[in-house]
Amino acid sequence: MEITQTNINEFYDFVQDQISKITTKEGLDISGLLQNIMINLDYLVSLETYESQKCHIRYGRNNLEIRMWIFSLICMSWTLMNLTNKVKEGHCRNIDHEHGNQKPRECFDGRKFHYSIYQKCIKSFYDSLAVIEKDLDKYRF
Repeated sequence: MEITQTNINEFYDFVQDQISKITTKEGLDISGLLQNIMINLDYLVSLETYESQKCHIRYGRNNLEIRMWIFSLICMSWTLMNLTNKVKEGHCRNIDHEHGNQKPRECFDGRKFHYSIYQKCIKSFYDSLAVIEKDLDKYRF
């Protein structure tokens, strides 16, 4: 499965839509959000199938492996887009800063803060991939 900017935008918009539907005065119900994402996963899962006739194995949109793959892409895409947007906007909640109550805030400190989280997030994704790739070294074809 090839991932494009369009896919990332769709995943982000999908999660944002789900968030807007279930956010209340009390805040966001995270378990409700995850449940809504899983319920609506069919909308985002590719019809692509993976099959080995030799081994009698077939993975399609209803297999756990494929569903978790797409779910992880959705979560990763939303996280990266959310942090990217906060960096670009200079996200800040302190209206005592020079920017006051303007939107977007364009706060240098907020931008720097969110960029540091973004970098840690990206590093954790790369580190995770590196650990798994190293584990598979002896099985490469």
